[in-house]
Amino acid sequence: MVALAVIIISILLILLIYTQLKCRSLQNVVYSKETKPDKSKDPNLILQNINAYFLLIDRDFIVRDTNYYSLNGLPVPVDGTIKRVGDLLHCRNAAAAGECGKHEQCKLCCVRTSITKAFRDKANFKKLAASMKLLSEDEKRVIPCDVSVSGVYLNVDGEDFMVLTVYDVTELRNVQRLLAIEKEHSISADKLKSAFIANMSHEVRTPLNAIVGFSGLMVSASSEEERKMYADIITENNERLLRLVNDIFDLSQIEAGAVEFQYSEFDVNDLLRELEGIFRMKLNGQSPVELVCEAQLQPIMMYSEQQRIIQVLTNLLHNAMKFTESGEIRFGCRMEGAEKVYFFVSDTGIGIPKEEQDKIFSRFIKLDREVQGTGLGLTLSQTIIKHLGGDLGLESEVNKGSTFSFTLPLVIQQEMIR
Repeated sequence: MVALAVIIISILLILLIYTQLKCRSLQNVVYSKETKPDKSKDPNLILQNINAYFLLIDRDFIVRDTNYYSLNGLPVPVDGTIKRVGDLLHCRNAAAAGECGKHEQCKLCCVRTSITKAFRDKANFKKLAASMKLLSEDEKRVIPCDVSVSGVYLNVDGEDFMVLTVYDVTELRNVQRLLAIEKEHSISADKLKSAFIANMSHEVRTPLNAIVGFSGLMVSASSEEERKMYADIITENNERLLRLVNDIFDLSQIEAGAVEFQYSEFDVNDLLRELEGIFRMKLNGQSPVELVCEAQLQPIMMYSEQQRIIQVLTNLLHNAMKFTESGEIRFGCRMEGAEKVYFFVSDTGIGIPKEEQDKIFSRFIKLDREVQGTGLGLTLSQTIIKHLGGDLGLESEVNKGSTFSFTLPLVIQQEMIR
């Protein structure tokens, strides 16, 4: 029994010693965790992940402490070099003068002025918007930068300090500018849409009213001559309405890139002679206006969009006929250099005042409201010519006539076709 009691007591002592050792081991682990620094709570690591510079400066703008180096992954200088705010941020003026505050433009710096005033008034300032021109690290490029600067005044042991917070808001400002531009475009688009609808309703209603009105009159006409007169008016307004609809569809499809241009090789002289025959029939030999076609004797083989060129010349010739009561309408082409073809349509009509010449290519612009037309012909013509690699120009003088001209490549390039 004694031996058994000794064995039990020995086991209990061993368990007690083991328990004490285990408790001490756990205490050491807890103590080590309590005393070991938690890197996740290190202020320096936090500052490295904030998109802002913090600078502790004195009245002389000398930087006493900053997260600039840790934020940019740079070693902190140990040579005791004095860095002022402009030096640290690579201000272009500071670099040019050799030191922040020495450049003649420094007195105009709004950031510097705000800091000086805050020190004088022992006050803070918030969210000062400023534009800065900084140098790149290699000092070869100037980088425009928009910043938001705030300053908190501190007095430590009788000495004045200020904590500056500098946010780089360049991307934010760029986004704001883009949004402002998009807003302006949206407003302009709404205005254009409203103007388009207003003009469309007027231009469509005019020929429709004529068609409907004279159709009713033609039924009750008392003579064949009167009936023919009404039929001619209806036919004329039908053509006007059809031309309006075609011009609108063409213009919208070209601007949207939804229309395909059919390119082919053709002799420009054949094109001009075809137009001459059509417009001589329109003049009917009774008009005091003479039509002159200046086609060339030698072939001019061109690779471009034949039908669109015909469309432009037709628009220009129609305009010339509307505004020319006497004299002549002259049109033609000639080579300009070895790779371009010059086209023109000239008349001796009423001409266009200089102050109106810049507006004439805008939509629905008509100099004479009494003259029939949609005001879309020149807009469409300009759009087509630009698509083909040219530009529609105008020379005009009041009461002496106008000349519309454009120059196109003899052979349109593949990149222009795409």
